[in-house]
Amino acid sequence: MLNAYSKDDKIVTLLHLSRAEVEQLRDQPYFCPACKHPVRIKNGKVKLPHFSHYSHSACTIHAEGETLEHLTLKKMFTKWCERQSICYELEKYLPDLNQRPDLLIGNIALEIQCSPLSIQRLVERTKNYQKNGYIPIWICGKKIFSNHQVLSELAKNLCYYSDKIGFYLWAVDWEQEELSLHFHIEEDWKKRLYSSKKTWSFYRHSLKQIFDFPKESKIYIQREIKIGELIQNYYFELNKGLLVRDERIRVVQAELYNNHFHLLQLPNWFYYPGLRIFCCRGSDILLKVKIWKWVQFFDQNVIGHLALINVLAKELEESSELFYELPNVPMKSIQAICLNQLFIYLISCGHLTKVQNGWEVRAGNPDQSPISIKAWLQIIKNKRIITATPIRNVIR
Repeated sequence: MLNAYSKDDKIVTLLHLSRAEVEQLRDQPYFCPACKHPVRIKNGKVKLPHFSHYSHSACTIHAEGETLEHLTLKKMFTKWCERQSICYELEKYLPDLNQRPDLLIGNIALEIQCSPLSIQRLVERTKNYQKNGYIPIWICGKKIFSNHQVLSELAKNLCYYSDKIGFYLWAVDWEQEELSLHFHIEEDWKKRLYSSKKTWSFYRHSLKQIFDFPKESKIYIQREIKIGELIQNYYFELNKGLLVRDERIRVVQAELYNNHFHLLQLPNWFYYPGLRIFCCRGSDILLKVKIWKWVQFFDQNVIGHLALINVLAKELEESSELFYELPNVPMKSIQAICLNQLFIYLISCGHLTKVQNGWEVRAGNPDQSPISIKAWLQIIKNKRIITATPIRNVIR
């Protein structure tokens, strides 16, 4: 903590004090703003001066120690606000929520996440902010998102979504003094990350305009992806996983077996386009199974557009256990995003064809074999697609 109460119930902050000035305050009694228990000043040589609970504290808000990165970033963001005359409250305890954002800027609750956090706690805190009229902005420190090649489960659940820039994630580099936005995020079957990036140097840009960027952006991004290579590698990796008895693959195969499918003999649509449906936890094949059973049921029939949307949306509503929590994205939006992607893939693979009075459904050849799949893989080996934001919406 950088703030604590004095014995007179006044806020004492160490934010702008030198180490010598902090040292002069050490003998006074101080109390935690949340639990009211005594705290002490720590003024070592490594971390910034801060308040800390005594050992065995039961405080649920301030019990965890803060890293040098976290303390430094709080100080840097407050400096940014002060330079731009932005009203803020540092470590403002919200008693009705029993939560304390790092900075409160109007109704924006800024949370700088530099240490591991359980998904359950993340969801609780995010939903609590939203329910009480606050807009949580979670920013990843270097330990949470640093290699920019894969997303940890925590980083995945810290993502947001905008129609203008797709899925996005805030990150900060305290050493380079840069705030960055990773957007138009996609993952392939191996969970390798594809993203675009925009970076702002500290203090040089309007912090409020930066936070408005996802909804105000005029950037249009196109990304060319070699899906022929992706799908081919995906199929061979599934084959290999079965041979070596990879537990993750066996779980998928067991579920497929219960539905009379085999992992290596699925319709091409299951492997297409080698990109994962971002919202899906685990393999998106399990979600595609549910949709494919519907395709088989309506095979060679025509269904109206609205009726088609409704029936697919219902399937997604009943499959919520297959999705990540993504607390910063409403579940209705998650389902709409997934529905749009599934719709595009069904059209691309020839299972939905637009006709005058709706959509014709075609399941195609039910006797798919590994030989026919490998022939298809050979045909598409040089195929590429363009993904883009704003994302093409086909479900309106």
